[in-house]
Amino acid sequence: MNRSFDLIIKNGVVVDGTGRAKRVLDIGIQGDRIAYTGNITPPSDCDIIDASGCIVTPGFIDIHSHSDFFWLVSPRSESKIYDGVTTEICGNCGTSAFPLRGQLLENRRKGLGKFGLDINWQTAKDYFKRTDEVPSSINRGFLVGHGNIRACILGYEDREPNKNELVNMEKELRDAMEAGAFGISSGLVYPPGCYAKTSELIELCKIVKEHNGIYTTHMRDEGDKIETALAETINIAKMSGVNTQVSHIKTWGERNWGKIGKIERLLNKARSDGIKISCDRYPYIASGTDLDVILPNWVYEGGAIEEKKRLRDPFYRERIIKDMISEGKDQKFWESIMISSVHNNERKDYEGKTVAEIAKKLKVSPLEFVLDLLIAEDCRVGVLFFNMSEENLEEILSWDFVMIGSDSSLRSTSGALHFGRPHPRCYGTFSSVIRKYVNEKKLLSIEEAIYKMTGLPAHKLGLKDRYSFLKPQILFSLRQSLPDMWVYIAEGSPSHLQ
Repeated sequence: MNRSFDLIIKNGVVVDGTGRAKRVLDIGIQGDRIAYTGNITPPSDCDIIDASGCIVTPGFIDIHSHSDFFWLVSPRSESKIYDGVTTEICGNCGTSAFPLRGQLLENRRKGLGKFGLDINWQTAKDYFKRTDEVPSSINRGFLVGHGNIRACILGYEDREPNKNELVNMEKELRDAMEAGAFGISSGLVYPPGCYAKTSELIELCKIVKEHNGIYTTHMRDEGDKIETALAETINIAKMSGVNTQVSHIKTWGERNWGKIGKIERLLNKARSDGIKISCDRYPYIASGTDLDVILPNWVYEGGAIEEKKRLRDPFYRERIIKDMISEGKDQKFWESIMISSVHNNERKDYEGKTVAEIAKKLKVSPLEFVLDLLIAEDCRVGVLFFNMSEENLEEILSWDFVMIGSDSSLRSTSGALHFGRPHPRCYGTFSSVIRKYVNEKKLLSIEEAIYKMTGLPAHKLGLKDRYSFLKPQILFSLRQSLPDMWVYIAEGSPSHLQ
């Protein structure tokens, strides 16, 4: 082949994201698109990357991300670029950048003010106008959070919407979908999503189905009641017909590790019945979220202000302690929780230590310490939970309907987004899959792994023009004897990270 290209990648081993066997091909790029693959005789005036000994893949799609606000703080998207991600889907777990009104808007402005972010939008349409004004180094799609919609219409009340309120929720959803949202997400362990009945979610998902969108869900339970929670998710998918994604599928807590076989059977049965349901997962056995997620749902009712009042009130505090003890939160549970971020400098030494460790040093019970810490930190404490099984993780990654998602927001090695002790998934989700589960453990072939990172999520999202080779990247030296090195091609121009 002899024709004009802006860039030619020569002699690379191409893993194209479809699951097909790797093969040596040249790639000719014009603008930001792949123009030709095959044998290319390069003209003398063309830029060339010699990819001999390298693997060439499409840019990775992070189907489960939380960068909705942080990318506006750091459009360079450093941690995503480091990990080979060229497209991320934000707005998962029921929380998104839109719609924003009332107490929800106040909470976001308060929480994000220290990052210098001016939240001057409320609707999806206005948010997307803002995104058009801020160039970014990677692509993004956005889901609308069910929690956002509920908070805008019902606040943080533990009740069902009346007929008019449900109509207003449906309007918020339609507006977001018509503005460009990919679908809706739910976070059924977080307020106010935890107050939603199944019927409410079915009605909203019917609207998403009308727009050919997707429904992603942080299910109502991932541990003791995971079978019930998964049955609810499958029922929502069945009754609404919506294309459904179970977020960060796991069996949480050692006593639930043995349920993984039943979970797989339930998912396979649903899929064989024609229900569109799949999952995503990150390659770690620690999860990360906010510390107050462990509180009983009734504590959140009314929003953050009411939550903090209950934590301080002796009557409610005693009730919280009683409820949490009855849930079986024992010493082993507290040993599994590590503090990853606090906001007050006087407690920065807590970061990287477990709840049990700090409580012992302070000579208080772990539960009393947690409640006091939430009060002192305005309920903004990031934690890691070490309570998953490596064997289960390997089983999950081997399922053919599971794709890779980091469940992280972007971070930076300097500046405003350099804080706390972030979960390693922020920087290493995709590279860890390749290093550990392709190279070391041989759990996946390179073709299977890249498919889970590119072709499979692209198909789920309907990204036909991004199915393979859009924004390809060259992965240097997957062999264990050589250091990992990446070269990324984004927006048609290469940048190098070593």
